[in-house]
Amino acid sequence: MRRSNEDRLKGGHKPKPEESAAPMANPMDFITPSEFVELPSKGRYPEGHPLCGKDSIEIRYMTAKDEDILTNRSLLKKGLAIDRLIQNLIIDKSINARHLYVGDRNAIIVFARASAYGKDYKAKIQCPACGEHSRFKFDLGDYEMYDGNDTEGTDIQYKEDGTFTTTLPLSNFVARIRPLMGQDELDLVTKGKAKDITNDIITKQMKYFVVDFNGYDDKKTVDYVCENMVATDSRYLRDCFRIISPDIQLEQNFVCKHCEHEEVMTVPFGTDFFWPDR
Repeated sequence: MRRSNEDRLKGGHKPKPEESAAPMANPMDFITPSEFVELPSKGRYPEGHPLCGKDSIEIRYMTAKDEDILTNRSLLKKGLAIDRLIQNLIIDKSINARHLYVGDRNAIIVFARASAYGKDYKAKIQCPACGEHSRFKFDLGDYEMYDGNDTEGTDIQYKEDGTFTTTLPLSNFVARIRPLMGQDELDLVTKGKAKDITNDIITKQMKYFVVDFNGYDDKKTVDYVCENMVATDSRYLRDCFRIISPDIQLEQNFVCKHCEHEEVMTVPFGTDFFWPDR
């Protein structure tokens, strides 16, 4: 509508400044949900670790982009797919997935699998009695948390730096040991790529979880003792390592449909844990 001459003479009304339109939200935008996952370790990390004293960690749900990681041939070949997935799912990026205890990483893996594809996990199991393979359905919601603190009746002593000490029964060496971290697990897998990882697995694992013997922590000494200790000490040390290692315990009763052998089986982890039917 045109203004009148009188309005022109009076200078007219000053036009109101146009309000800038609010940017339209993308109707397809949404926030990926997250949950706090209980840590088997209950945050028993050395002082200075971002999870020290914390009993849970915030993890987001898996997306289609995360599924790409699990099918990435390069990452699968290098044994890095699961590690990359765990790192991506952690909300707090100051936390390095490789600096988490293996048991805490397992808890994250179980949550990721169950929240993405459901709690039923059909795995291919080989019967330890007859050797035949069959499909067995694990319930990922049926688990127990073990905090690595069941040291009653042993001489295992916890140290503030996150390590434990124990005295070997025959040699009387004082061994200082620790739970394995994600980095240790990766090293065991990736360094075994060139040859069968199952070769010397007992001594290989001990070399990672032993910190020192009688205070001697140089690699040459630790490796020598691990390779040459008597079997009695070796078995005792491995039992101590199992006791101090926090983990999520997914053990369920398996009955072989071929020979009816019955045994408690542990859920196998790995990339097939996410793609059991491929």
